[in-house]
Amino acid sequence: MKGFTQVIDEDYNETYVSVAQLESIRLVCAVAASRKLHLWQIDFVSAFLNSVNNYEVYMEQPSGFEEGGDNHIWKLQKTFYGTMQGAHNWAENLDNTFEGHGYYKSRADPQIRSRVYSDEFTLISTWTDDVLGALSTAEGEDLTKTQLSSSYEIKDLRNAKLILGIRIDRNTSGNITLSQEAYYERILNHFNMDNCSPKLMPLPAGLVLLAEDCPKTQEEINKMKNVPYREVLGSLMWLQVAT
Repeated sequence: MKGFTQVIDEDYNETYVSVAQLESIRLVCAVAASRKLHLWQIDFVSAFLNSVNNYEVYMEQPSGFEEGGDNHIWKLQKTFYGTMQGAHNWAENLDNTFEGHGYYKSRADPQIRSRVYSDEFTLISTWTDDVLGALSTAEGEDLTKTQLSSSYEIKDLRNAKLILGIRIDRNTSGNITLSQEAYYERILNHFNMDNCSPKLMPLPAGLVLLAEDCPKTQEEINKMKNVPYREVLGSLMWLQVAT
């Protein structure tokens, strides 16, 4: 799907997706620890295909799936990954589903939802198609999953162990620890720094980087092409904001 060819206000409008803030996800874990709630996870299968396309969008027939000749095109009935509005339509559809099941949205973060049902307290965070939930009892968990599975096909991941690359550990006392150890080990391996020596400060204190420090000669430019500074910085930022 060549979603980049779509034109705003002609065949799509909004593009935002249902993503909880990382602070909110950490708060769900904190509430679960303090109130001794059970943490669980589910994934929505083929999430975007659950929402109806709000605009007329056409696409060329993919190779090997031509029907009626090469001059025919397809009209999309559902949104899917690759369309500009797919994430937004799924977010709207999911919002209506949770509202129909009696959930209330947090005013601080609309992707955090809660419900009290027959003295059963439920707290849920959504990140596109990933769900991290906290519940009082196993019976309430089964009821919640049954209700959601009546609306969508879900993949039950049971006890929450890993979400967004963040490992969730819980000890016998109910305390919860969040860790990205596996993630930063993967970063080190990816950038060939798994044998590097740790330092408290990566650069001398007080160092100021200026535009004049940029590579000037062709030799310096060629050398810096092999230094993935932007990729490393982005990877480290995820560590910084997640845990």
